[in-house]
Amino acid sequence: MQVPTTMRKRIPALAALALLLLTAVAALLPLRTSGPRPTSAPVGGFSADRAVARLDTIAKVPHPTGSSAQSDVRNYLVGELRKLGLNPEVQARVAPSHADDAPAVVGSVSNIHATIPGRKPTGRVVLVAHYDSVPIAPGASDDGANVAAILEIARALKTGPQFRNDLEILFTDGEEQGLLGARAFVDAEAGTDRAADPSRTVVVNMEGRGPSGPVVMFQMAGTGLVPAVRASGAFTTSFSAAIYDRLPNDTDLTAFKKAGMRGLNFAFMEGSGHYHTAHDDIARLDRASVQDMGEAALAAVRQLGGTDLSQAGPDATYFSLFDTIVSYPAWLVLPLALATLPGVPVLLWLGRRRGLSPTGVGRAAATFPLTLIGAAVLGSAGWWVLSLARPDFALGEGSVYHLGRYAWGGALLLLVLIVAWYRWTRRKASPLDVVTGVLGWFALLAVLCAVLLPQGAYLFTWPALIGTVVVGVTLRFTGVDSPWRAVTGAFTAVPVVALVLPVVLVLLPALGLALIAAPLVLAVLLAALLPSLLEPLPPRRAVTVGMLAVAVAAAGTLVVGTALDGYSADEPRPVSLGYVLEADTGKATWVSLGDTSQPTVGRLLTGESARYDDRVPSLGDVTLANGAARTAPLDTPSIRNTSVVEADGVRTIRVRIQAPADAHTIEVHADTGAHEILDATVEGAKLAGGGRPGGGWSWSFSYAAPPADGIDVVIRVRGTGALPLRVMSTAVGLPNGAEAPALAADESWASWPSIAGQTFVVSTFRL
Repeated sequence: MQVPTTMRKRIPALAALALLLLTAVAALLPLRTSGPRPTSAPVGGFSADRAVARLDTIAKVPHPTGSSAQSDVRNYLVGELRKLGLNPEVQARVAPSHADDAPAVVGSVSNIHATIPGRKPTGRVVLVAHYDSVPIAPGASDDGANVAAILEIARALKTGPQFRNDLEILFTDGEEQGLLGARAFVDAEAGTDRAADPSRTVVVNMEGRGPSGPVVMFQMAGTGLVPAVRASGAFTTSFSAAIYDRLPNDTDLTAFKKAGMRGLNFAFMEGSGHYHTAHDDIARLDRASVQDMGEAALAAVRQLGGTDLSQAGPDATYFSLFDTIVSYPAWLVLPLALATLPGVPVLLWLGRRRGLSPTGVGRAAATFPLTLIGAAVLGSAGWWVLSLARPDFALGEGSVYHLGRYAWGGALLLLVLIVAWYRWTRRKASPLDVVTGVLGWFALLAVLCAVLLPQGAYLFTWPALIGTVVVGVTLRFTGVDSPWRAVTGAFTAVPVVALVLPVVLVLLPALGLALIAAPLVLAVLLAALLPSLLEPLPPRRAVTVGMLAVAVAAAGTLVVGTALDGYSADEPRPVSLGYVLEADTGKATWVSLGDTSQPTVGRLLTGESARYDDRVPSLGDVTLANGAARTAPLDTPSIRNTSVVEADGVRTIRVRIQAPADAHTIEVHADTGAHEILDATVEGAKLAGGGRPGGGWSWSFSYAAPPADGIDVVIRVRGTGALPLRVMSTAVGLPNGAEAPALAADESWASWPSIAGQTFVVSTFRL
């Protein structure tokens, strides 16, 4: 039977579409989640049900550093480790944050540490999760699920043979306050033999940035760890590590990495609307994510436990490709990228008599950046408009409950943008001209990334190299009118789909709506080669009607989705309100990061928005909605045992600062207008001096979990007159005496550490 001519012309497009769909399915395999295994699962394997059963003790209520609830969790963890035949120790220390670019944080922390000795160690594997929560959240996903998972992993490992290397279990304290427990552990080891070669320590850190989602190994510290990641089965990309290094976020691995230790950072990151809120609880935790995390970490630890940790391979670039991981050393990144540059000139030479037009290629290359700019504008402007329409979204910095509907709306608008560009370019360029012009940009981006962001260069290098080969073969073996030539772009898109699509889907929940421009720009690269599937192009009117229909669908998705995106007890609306008492004047104020549209609390914000840099330095440099509040009888920060000794123009001030009993943090700010802070010691921890002369309250530190009897502070200062100190305590909850509002069932405090149902008490002293 003869195939109709029209059908024969569509066969290449159908074949390309089928190949793209198969590639997409295969590329997303590492992002699938497996079902939770029951308590009856084999004893040598990981069971999410067994792990989650422990959370009633670990993550039932908020348990921040220094709280009695955290003490209960600590006692439970120590007891469970002992039941496993281990000999845990509680390591109590006062730890400073050592932050170079932020005010110092100090805190009293108690890490829990236990060791499973290896038979012939070449190093050690440290399995880490933090057991503190933020003050307002039970912390089921952050990080209770992973604490429970480590107990389940330790149980599974104890049923098997002894490892070659030592395995250490470390439950850190004070992670939420500034990685204090991890820094305390590193500081404690500074004088030991292990400090001589920290690279023989490999840390496996487990985090949760939401209650669901597949496990991603998003950061690798050091090299030689790809086999462990491959064993874990988790999705990974060195590009995510490059992005993460440029964000202000940190995990415990940051402290270990700075100490020269190697490590892997695993996390599940979906559902970030619940992150650091009162509804990060057991009921909302996805057991499939717990299962994925447990299996990934267990497999990675088993691989590391049996390998020679004195050896480290050169795997600077790594990425998931279908169900495996590709890696290669850093020295290959730039040569591979440079190898893409001759691609377009070679294609132009090869196609000089085969229908490839330099003018058409140039037209496509010259206009393609407009699509990248358009995507960035769509993302940034879309978030700006959305945050104006829904200021409640801004409280969570774009961490919304229903991210998918906004992502779909953005994707549809992106499709209109790409088709419009392709249609305009095709007026004076062939489909192959367009593909070649886009490949030129892939080559240029590959080289730029190889220099500026080498961990991400592979996203452009391999599509450029493979795409050049595909176009070259097409030019060599097909005629100008071949239907295969018309859809070459779709075939060159195969490596882009394989490499870029999963990265886009991982970045979306990780970055949220506030930074959606980044995945949208990547999505342009993914979509730019696909419009050739439309060849031959329908009549202009049909294309225009189709674009308008898609644009209307996109706008409808966004507008209707935004309007109907309501709240419930399961997905409560975030609200922001804090109570400030300035003890020096007795003035009480309600403050908020939100506005008067907030239910329940908005009616209290009756004043003009203002900044509180001078009066309450800890509230930062943002403008806050506010309103007068009733003065409540509250305990205030106090000082005692003050002494001042002066020698050679330097005064040494000693003082004991005491916070109210319910404070989880105390902050101390010094006015450096007439003084220079040389250095300080807080509970024995050394802090650097600083501050800007004439810069107001520009030197400060905070202390997490201050002891009931206060903290000893020694400040060395140069300057004239008394040194003003402004001390602020922070406690969870609003004072009853101020007639604080009670939130409705479909409301909750915004994500910590924003102003979220906290009481701030400020006192000023002159020493």
